[in-house]
Amino acid sequence: MKVCALFALVALAGSIAAGAPSGSGSIPGWGTVIDPAGDCKVNLRDGKLSIIVPASDKAHDLSCEIGNTTAPLVIQRAIGDFVLQVKVDGTFQPSDDSSEAGRCGYVGGGLVIFADKSNYVTIARATLRYQGDKPAPYTNFEIRADGECVRIGATGDLPTDPAKPTWLRLERRGRQMLGAMSQDGKHWHYGDPKPLDSKAWDKPSVTAGIAALSTSTGDFAPIFSGLALTKAPSQPAPSPANQAPQPGPSPKQATANHPRFY
Repeated sequence: MKVCALFALVALAGSIAAGAPSGSGSIPGWGTVIDPAGDCKVNLRDGKLSIIVPASDKAHDLSCEIGNTTAPLVIQRAIGDFVLQVKVDGTFQPSDDSSEAGRCGYVGGGLVIFADKSNYVTIARATLRYQGDKPAPYTNFEIRADGECVRIGATGDLPTDPAKPTWLRLERRGRQMLGAMSQDGKHWHYGDPKPLDSKAWDKPSVTAGIAALSTSTGDFAPIFSGLALTKAPSQPAPSPANQAPQPGPSPKQATANHPRFY
């Protein structure tokens, strides 16, 4: 079953490539299910799709820079400039301890767009929890480029009220990716654009969909609804909410200072 799904993934992505995650099944309107760890479940009911990540001492992460890309995905092919949007609900309460060495407890449910297995952008409704501290909810907007985490999302970038639902959006606009969140589905707050500098983004199609990430040792089951993949509008791209983008931490600085890391 996993071999069949691997070929399906290659057909969709062109080359999330050798060593890409495997899984099984396809869901109309959502895409192909990819479950690298082989222990997650996907349920579709009344138009809402749940990805169930079980309690485990093994992380379900999407961090190629540390060699862990075991997060469950549901993905499809996307061409040209486009907008990918989804609503995310559920309980986001990571455990006090972590299943990923060197990182704190973290859960995130959101959108991902792959050029290949080493180049991708994610935006997720997320909560992290440093050991002994309170949970910190936020929207996490990150990019990996040629196998490195170029810009780690910080809790102050896109503050998120955990009591409200969250809508997420990724927009491919030529050589940049825009990421935004909303808590009413109408008013959008954009993070700093992510440049798509790698040659991996030169291909005519990419792979886009949803993901559930967890370095928590407890259960996690984000609920997705209203997934939409549409052509990008012709008007100019929106600007970030705080018009003067601040430079993000370098990977080395972020590893030393960001609360997601020990």
